Amino acid sequence: MLEEVERWLRTRSWSVADRPLHTLLAAKRAGGCSISVVLPALNEEETVGDIVSAIRRDLVVRAPLVDEIVVVDSGSTDRTAERAAAAGARVVHRDEILPRIPAVPGKGEVLWRSLLVTRGDVICFVDADLREFSSDFVTGIVGPLLTDPDVHLVKAMYDRPLTVPDG
Repeated sequence: MLEEVERWLRTRSWSVADRPLHTLLAAKRAGGCSISVVLPALNEEETVGDIVSAIRRDLVVRAPLVDEIVVVDSGSTDRTAERAAAAGARVVHRDEILPRIPAVPGKGEVLWRSLLVTRGDVICFVDADLREFSSDFVTGIVGPLLTDPDVHLVKAMYDRPLTVPDG
């Protein structure tokens, strides 16, 4: 790897362990900001409820870090919306957001539309299909944004197991 790339990665890569929850709560209080978590979802009834429940339990009820959890449904034909709402998320259908502009199905569409229905100063996007979700995914993303004024965007990376479709 190029030396410049290695140096950049060393100075701009973090782990969730670098910023404990109490540090994030203090930084949030000091900065007076609010945090929204958005889950773009399309037919994720098997996973979305558990993810919303974990965020709500760990980062809303136990520790007041997250101010709102919004699931933006991208046209699900299953029970994604019902499961997300039952777990405590506010669910908004993609077509309800700026309806005069026709939707172009896809994740990017849902992400930009979500900005029109969230109230947070900090927006954290979390995949709705994660099977081994931890609230650390959220704290790992918002941590650098709350504690380092030079950071304006955080892109998470994590291992995802490869799956082979049945067939």
